[in-house]
Amino acid sequence: MSKISWGTCSIYIKDLETEGAKWLKIPTPIEDSTELSTEKGDKLEALIEGGEAEDVKYKANKYALAYGIRRMKKRVMPFTDVDGVVSHRHAVAVVPEDSTAPGCLIDNSAVSCEEVYNASDGASVTYTHDVLKPDSGNAVKWGTINVTKEGDEITDITCTPIAA
Repeated sequence: MSKISWGTCSIYIKDLETEGAKWLKIPTPIEDSTELSTEKGDKLEALIEGGEAEDVKYKANKYALAYGIRRMKKRVMPFTDVDGVVSHRHAVAVVPEDSTAPGCLIDNSAVSCEEVYNASDGASVTYTHDVLKPDSGNAVKWGTINVTKEGDEITDITCTPIAA
């Protein structure tokens, strides 16, 4: 068992705008392509004469989750797009190789994609989830990701925060 969230991850998606949509496990991403990036929130400073900061405030961070899926014979890609734009908002969960290590749940995201091809790796699609403000809590929820199944169907995915 690992102590950290590394190794081969599993990614699950859910269409938030299709009634009755279920969570789906997508194909395993291309090695080292899964990445959550953070754009630090803008810094606001209350300056006084001489340029010293009397107070500082930050706006919320922005997040994007990206991963690549290789195009292969008979593989159905997880999203349909029109020139890189995926309609509908989606939830997404990333479960690390050791499912007891911290994973992340994103309740709401806008998805876009980029087609990639080179002779050494073939064709692939890089999907990017721009994280949107959720109804409650943090935009990216960290904890143990619980995948509930009934038979082969995924019925729910939740995040249990890891106690300090």
